[in-house]
Amino acid sequence: MTKQSLIHVKADYGELINSKKEFLSAEMTLIKILQIIKKYNALRKKEFMLKLKILKKLKETKTGIKKLEQELPKPEIPKILENKKEVSRANKLPKKTDKLERQLEEIQEKLKELEG
Repeated sequence: MTKQSLIHVKADYGELINSKKEFLSAEMTLIKILQIIKKYNALRKKEFMLKLKILKKLKETKTGIKKLEQELPKPEIPKILENKKEVSRANKLPKKTDKLERQLEEIQEKLKELEG
């Protein structure tokens, strides 16, 4: 072994007790954090398993719906009603784009105000 010079530090009894308390407190906090992490991991695992169950049920439901669609007779919709559905769908799409365009214009106006 190499010779090392030892450094001695004088510590008061009260300081030693406080240091020991702080050390134990830090250790306790770390243990609590580990417990929280374990609980979190368990909950994440449970969440993942539940999501898998939901996906499985959704797939089963989807296949069930497909089977029903194949087995059930298809309804005959009058041409008048089909035309109304197409018109209503056509009216809905421009409204969404109009809203988006208005939002874009508002954002552009705000940017111009900030620049000027």
